[in-house]
Amino acid sequence: MVRRAVAVSAVVAGVAAGTGGWTAGAVANGQEGPAPQRSAAVRAAYPKGVVVSRSGVRVRAKPTVYSDVVKTLRHEQVVYLVCQQRGGWVEGNPVWYRLHGVNGWVSARYVHDLQPVRAC
Repeated sequence: MVRRAVAVSAVVAGVAAGTGGWTAGAVANGQEGPAPQRSAAVRAAYPKGVVVSRSGVRVRAKPTVYSDVVKTLRHEQVVYLVCQQRGGWVEGNPVWYRLHGVNGWVSARYVHDLQPVRAC
């Protein structure tokens, strides 16, 4: 429990510091050790988004809820968005974001873009 609280504190501190939640020494995916550092080029090239769904969000292989799940993201996790395109409607929102570093898509209904995202 203490380890999880320390990891959450480190990630929150990283988000507040503008590092996107990626901090050295944080517990990532339940494993101890340094979390991956995003290069300055990646941070500059892609707009950031943050998961707003309290239960997290599923990353899909294609921009539709009927596509296979390839990964799950946590609440308040910071992600890098490659582009956006229209796909299957999710609670009144047809926009989907393609993620950097993961071959998949997330619904814009559950991810808030912090900067403008270009069309695919």
